[in-house]
Amino acid sequence: MLTQYKSIISTILLASILSAAPPALHVYVIPFDNIKNDVAIGWLSDAFSEMVNSELSQHDRIYLKNKNGLEEVMTNRSLLLQQRPGTKNLLILGKFERALNKISISIQLIDIATWDEIAMGKVRGDYNSINEINRKLTESVNSMLLPYLPKIETGPYPTLTEGKRMRIPPSYGEKAIDISSSIDMAIVELEKKLDLNSGARGEIDPKGLREENGEWVLDISKENYKDDRPENNTNTAMMVDVLSNLMNNPYQVKLARPQFNYDPENRKEFQIVMSVNYGLKGNIIKDMLTSLPYSGLKQDGNLTVFYFNRDKYNFPEEITQKIQLGKYRTIPVIQLQDANGKPLVVLVDSPDQNIHGLISNRVLFKPFHYFSNLIDFTVGGWSMQVTLETVDIPVTYRFNMNVNRANDISRVSLKFIPEEDLHTFLSNLL
Repeated sequence: MLTQYKSIISTILLASILSAAPPALHVYVIPFDNIKNDVAIGWLSDAFSEMVNSELSQHDRIYLKNKNGLEEVMTNRSLLLQQRPGTKNLLILGKFERALNKISISIQLIDIATWDEIAMGKVRGDYNSINEINRKLTESVNSMLLPYLPKIETGPYPTLTEGKRMRIPPSYGEKAIDISSSIDMAIVELEKKLDLNSGARGEIDPKGLREENGEWVLDISKENYKDDRPENNTNTAMMVDVLSNLMNNPYQVKLARPQFNYDPENRKEFQIVMSVNYGLKGNIIKDMLTSLPYSGLKQDGNLTVFYFNRDKYNFPEEITQKIQLGKYRTIPVIQLQDANGKPLVVLVDSPDQNIHGLISNRVLFKPFHYFSNLIDFTVGGWSMQVTLETVDIPVTYRFNMNVNRANDISRVSLKFIPEEDLHTFLSNLL
């Protein structure tokens, strides 16, 4: 009985000491983004992150995490709730580019809990003086992190972190119960499978590990995923919602007022110039990172690739077919209309040569090929891949038009039309 009381008291004391310890700061440092994919300076991507790691490793109560740590916490955001109260998780995002002999670096400090930018900085230095860039970079990062460094209050008793510094946060032991129960469940499940395969429970699992004529066989065919898993329904509902928004309305557009210039060779016509900038909506990647527990994440220059597998998701047939048939791809159609909304000019930005061959007696029809889709999906039996390209596509459309006809233009409309509906849509306009 005395031993039991001692154990209980020790547990309470340990819990109180851990909860009284000052909060820590988790800093995630990943390779910097080479904005222009300049091969000659590609080595700086890892070099800059190593400079930051080297500097921050000298601080107490800053626990450094790499890209794997970021993927882990973004895949399972409940890990943030298991940390000591007051602990912050900050991500350092860096981008760099070279202009002549100068290197420009921009740094963002992101709060992973909300995915908000809480600080930013810029560094510029000479490519031939990496040591000077290192000094400026580490000074900038230190100043950005200074307000968030844990403040340790001195007391009559030493804290757990005094003495030899730790680079890995101390364990709470909060997962002990979960681990224990998981082990028990795993043992029960293993015994059940062993009994099934040996026939001890009266049946043999046809898809389990089994021995056939001296050969051990484990069936991992797609039939394992033929039926949806009920435990994945919540994740699947979120995925369908996010991907539907991503497929239906992913682009933002900056549309400048058309310029009407007299053609120097034909004063009866205007040279009309239309400037458009296409890009992905700014919140798309943030929503992908914060909403869905993805299985993997890859950053390759301007490309961000998300991976999802069937361990966490069911792939609804409707989404699968839409991806396989390419129904998420869209084409921008621009209409210059009169005061009544009647189209006078139709501009279509498509690679389809059949579209380029269309003619019209009703409107001025002009085909172009500048725009390309910035989103791509791939789906297979085991996984789904979503690729986003975070670049802007600046486009200038130029064409000639009769002056009298052009004077009737009073409105500009731009709409993204699914590729499969483009012919039908244009037939109603042309």
